[in-house]
Amino acid sequence: MRKLRLVRIPRHLIIAASSWLSKIIIAGVQLVSVKFLLEILGEESYAVFTLLTGLLVWFSIADIGIGSSLQNYISELKADRKSYDAYIKAAIHILFASLIILSSTLFFLSDKLSSLYLTSFSDELKNNSGSYFFIASILFIFIGVGSVVYKILFAELLGWKANIINALSYLLGFLDVVAIHYLMPDSSITFALVALYAPVAILPIIYISFRYIYVLKTKVNFNTYKLLLSRSSGFLIFSSLSIIVLQTDYIVMSQKLSAADIIKYTVTMKIFGLMFFIYTAVLQALWPVCAELRVKMQWRKLHRIIFLNIIGGVFFVGLGTLFIYVLKDYIYSIIANGIDYNISGAVFVLLAVYFSIRVWCDTFAMLLQSM
Repeated sequence: MRKLRLVRIPRHLIIAASSWLSKIIIAGVQLVSVKFLLEILGEESYAVFTLLTGLLVWFSIADIGIGSSLQNYISELKADRKSYDAYIKAAIHILFASLIILSSTLFFLSDKLSSLYLTSFSDELKNNSGSYFFIASILFIFIGVGSVVYKILFAELLGWKANIINALSYLLGFLDVVAIHYLMPDSSITFALVALYAPVAILPIIYISFRYIYVLKTKVNFNTYKLLLSRSSGFLIFSSLSIIVLQTDYIVMSQKLSAADIIKYTVTMKIFGLMFFIYTAVLQALWPVCAELRVKMQWRKLHRIIFLNIIGGVFFVGLGTLFIYVLKDYIYSIIANGIDYNISGAVFVLLAVYFSIRVWCDTFAMLLQSM
């Protein structure tokens, strides 16, 4: 009688599966919350809210590249079966300093930056734009610094824990939004920002605090800080350039589009973002795997993984775009009813091309950063 052999699923695909679920939950929360936030804030205030949430990506560099630097060191030291506690402790020290410096700087610059960024709205909204900008910035700085938690867990091949923390934080934020929708339907932009994003900022910081207690007695020398910062500078430059390219649309929107057009664009990109999140989940899980293959010099296996991911990613984007186009009327009516979503098929083709290029670029970006 033949013995049945269990198929061994690669660990990065198991982590990716949990990441898919997490990303779907997060993107779903962001989509469903549009309906509630529009009813709470109204069209113009929600457009301001949308532009402020665009700052989240800009402040993802609040970790100054330390998260990616630490992730690679952990992967390398794990491959050599060495302790990496000193690197975690040093990284937390650097991130705390970054948080203090950035928060202090934004305290003085928020009024000026908000006057440049939020220019095409009513005087009432512009008069309060400085406080909106500062609150959003502080929340997103905490989120950017706290993201090191996910880097640590993915490097330890415990990405499922990172995915649980991330998904749970957004679910809590969504529940806050639902609560204020029914209990305080006339809430301000500040209240909406805190409701949705405070859990996303707080949960990773709590985990970092417990992790710091665990490594508290570990000795750290100056060279550890130097090594982390030396490698992080490359990640910081790379991330900054990527953000400038990918987030310029928000700057253009803030200066040129009406509130209705901002909402239309944002909802469309959120829908495509939900689709693309599924692919980025694979890349996130694949990062430490590529780092370990590089340390072990298994180049043939590394090349094969990258090739298959790009082909699969482009096919997935094409299939996803077709699905969105066929069901666009139904999808848009659920997310934000009352907004005129008259979008031509050519726009969907262009978005498919754009996200296919993103598949190529993001895959090689992940590969380069794992080196």
